[in-house]
Amino acid sequence: MNKSTLPSIQPDSDREPVSVLVIGSRQTVTNTIHTLYRLGFAEINDWSPLLAAAEPGKVMKILTRNVSTS
Repeated sequence: MNKSTLPSIQPDSDREPVSVLVIGSRQTVTNTIHTLYRLGFAEINDWSPLLAAAEPGKVMKILTRNVSTS
């Protein structure tokens, strides 16, 4: 693919990223993600893998979405 056929990657000025963070025990985080899925908030696979949280015994998942600024 030559340079002239590459898609244009320009920031969308009326949208910006926002992140949602869920922190807790592994089971509570998983249950919360599944509840949010059933409510139509986000697909389960849209969330990050389980990550270690700063507090011992806690994990977290992050979801980042682009939302309208208007």
